[in-house]
Amino acid sequence: MSRPHPTTEATVPLTIRRDAGCEEAAWDRAVAYGIGESPSPPDPAAPENLQLTCGPRGLSLLARGPQGEALVLHLDFVHGKQGYRLAHATQTREELARALGHLPRGARIVDASGGLGRDSLVLAARGFEVTILERHPVLAALLADALRRAHAHEPLRTTLERIEFVHADACSWLERHETAFDAAVFDPMFPARAKDSAVKKEMRILQQLLGPDADTDASSTLVCLRRHVRRRVVVKRPLHAPTLGDQEPAYALRGRSIRFDAYLPIEA
Repeated sequence: MSRPHPTTEATVPLTIRRDAGCEEAAWDRAVAYGIGESPSPPDPAAPENLQLTCGPRGLSLLARGPQGEALVLHLDFVHGKQGYRLAHATQTREELARALGHLPRGARIVDASGGLGRDSLVLAARGFEVTILERHPVLAALLADALRRAHAHEPLRTTLERIEFVHADACSWLERHETAFDAAVFDPMFPARAKDSAVKKEMRILQQLLGPDADTDASSTLVCLRRHVRRRVVVKRPLHAPTLGDQEPAYALRGRSIRFDAYLPIEA
């Protein structure tokens, strides 16, 4: 998902909480990105504002919904629905992989907006070498901690060995490195829906974290990506959303609610 500004610093008020049972390795992820240096006292109540907590399960992001309900974002690549999706990624027809075309096993892909990490892990499970770039420090900490915990799960280790995770802005990082990528995936933050009740809980938290204008540089990011790939860039969009800027895709793959726009490279 795209971020509101080309920065690696948090831009919204955030409370940091370290609870009993927090592993040092999990806390180190928050400190590494500059968001865990001043923890608040433990408070079991749901926060009025965003709150990053470290507990026995690792890092989690807490918030309140529009009706005052508690919302929790916790990434787990081993258990639950996400674990099932990863376990069956090589047997199912993942639409993102189809949109990327016939890339050979071992092809190098950059995920320019790592976000929750789900697309990248599915691609790595299919045999691609994936570099995940995530510039928002809170999402970077959540994702790095989830990857750390997943490494302890033996069936996922081969997949995780194909992943490189970097906390950085995509364009800034690509301009500084000469790594040749076959393709890129880009998932700009979807605009908020009119009917908030239809939005998933995790998306509500992300909207609070990233703000209402999370796509200000999405079009320029796409141009940057097209200059650093050999084959194509695939952009994930809502089914009826406009294309990014004035750039027309070479083709689009439509699902039930999501559209994948594929763009060809341009000269650097």
